[in-house]
This record gives sequence, C-alpha cells and structure tokens, in this order.
Amino acid sequence: MIITKTPLRISFYGGGSDLPDYYMKRPGLVISTAINRYIQIAANYCQTSHCRVVYSDMEVKTHASEIQHDRVRETLLHFNKTNNIEICSFSDITTRGSGLGSSSTFTVGLVNALYNLAYLPYNKRDLAELACKIEIELCKAPIGKQDQYAAAYGGFNAIRFDSTGVEVTPIGLDFDTLQTLNENLMCYSTGLTRSADDILSKQTENLKNESTVNDTNVLVDIAEQALIYLKSKKIDSFGSLLHSSWEQKKKLAQGITNDHIDEMYETACRAGALGGKLLGAGGGGYLLFYVPKNKREYVSNAMKYYRAFHFSFCDQGSSWVRV
Repeated sequence: MIITKTPLRISFYGGGSDLPDYYMKRPGLVISTAINRYIQIAANYCQTSHCRVVYSDMEVKTHASEIQHDRVRETLLHFNKTNNIEICSFSDITTRGSGLGSSSTFTVGLVNALYNLAYLPYNKRDLAELACKIEIELCKAPIGKQDQYAAAYGGFNAIRFDSTGVEVTPIGLDFDTLQTLNENLMCYSTGLTRSADDILSKQTENLKNESTVNDTNVLVDIAEQALIYLKSKKIDSFGSLLHSSWEQKKKLAQGITNDHIDEMYETACRAGALGGKLLGAGGGGYLLFYVPKNKREYVSNAMKYYRAFHFSFCDQGSSWVRV
C-alpha cells in the first residue's frame, strides 16, 4: 500500500494570472505557500476485480471508466489501471469550496500514489504537470496551474507562468521573518461553499475582454511589488498590499464577493487588519487577514462569531510512504 500526504496551500498574490487564457499571452506570477493541512490518500492493489474508491462518497465499479469522480477516473485511465485497486482519501478540512486548492491537492496526491504503486520514476515537476494535464485537459476543469505546483513542491514560492512553462522559485526567507508573517495572519471561515469552476469559467470568459486582461495585469504588478517587500523583509507592507489586491480581484468576475463576505472583511479591517483577501476563486471558503501583533486581540474579539482557521507554513510538498 502507498500512502501519500499532500499539503493544501494559501495564495497571497497574483490569482488569475495562472489561467492559460492569460499566461499564454502575458507572463503571470503567483506568490503562495503550502500549509500544514493535508489530504492523505491510501492506494492499494487488490485481488478483487473492481475499482473501489472512498472519498466523501463511495464507489465500487468493475472498470475505472465507470467511476464518477472525474479526477480518480482520468488518473486511473492514464496509468492504465482499470481494476484490482482500492483508493481511500482523508482530508484535514471540508474540501468543497475551501479556496485552499483541495481539488488539485487531491489530484497531486493521487498521481503520487499511482507513480509509486507502479514503481515509475518521477520528480516534483512531473507530479505537478501530470496533475495539470488530468484536471485541465482530461477533466476540462477551467482552472489554472498554481495549485498543482504548490502541492507538489511545498514551501513558500514565487511561481511564474508563461507560454514556455512554469517556473517555481523558493522565496528564501529566514525563520524569524517567516514566523512573524505566519503569526500575523488570521484566517476565518465564511461558512459559505461555492463551485470554483463557475467563477473561474466566468473569469476565463472575461479574459477575452481587454479590460479584464488589464485588471489581471494590475494583479501581477501588485504581486511583483509584494515580492519586493517580502524579500526586503517589509512584512507589514507585504500584508497591507493584500487590500489593494483584493479590491482589484473583485473586478475580474461577478460572484467573487457578496454582502456576507464584504461584512466580514470590513469588520476585521475596522478592528485593525491592514489588509486581507478571500482565498481561492471567490464566493466562499476562507478569508485571510494580515494583522499586526498589537491588533490581533481586537480582531479576534471582533471576529468571535466566525470560526477561526489556524495553520502554519509547510516546507514539504507531496510525500509518500510504502506500508
């Protein structure tokens, strides 16, 4: 049996610039980090002539092509493993609409498991690119490439996208700077779930308009400035810039925000948050805020009716063990 452990991610800047309709024309940049919340997948060959898949539902099929879970189906067919296999997944969070990259994290973990079950050689880029192929090409998901690379590589990275491929560059911050940044981040569940595909489909459609392309250009410019702040250890400036990015992101597609999300955001900012953003495509999931140490208690009190989400940065990407 192979068991994989793959981290979820938090994306700070550049969301939307990892969509093919953007980066095939202009370079994109995303700043993100893996976190210590995971999806684990156990995969094992079995003598019974079936495919048994356990996730939030359970499927038992005689052939992989019959599986309803599209990521599992297409991954098994890619590896030509059509039966005699059992797969079970476990998640630290409720995955639907989390904004933490859970679908791609799942896919990377599954690809990792099947590479190792088959004793095939691979590297982190292979994991990320195959997960991208499965999700974007085979499952026709209207998503970008940042989540797959964040899950495969782990760590705190600047991820660049263009017509030639993807480049992952670790942002080499010292422990104290990373710890300060981590401690100054406060995150809360909106209590709302949504389909990222719906919003990203609208965003992709909107990229046919020059105005949306220009709005995404601004997000990339903000990401470049955030990277400068981060490398200069100007953590407060890095955090404050989240507000500008969030205001810009809301222009990309209808449904990214709503009255409930706006109220939560304004409540935290009035209490002392310097900036924040909704994680993921929009419409629900988690709200992330940057809060200086002397304002954390005020924000905590103001947000006491919302469920806090705690996390730490994670260096390691998708890993595996054979048991």
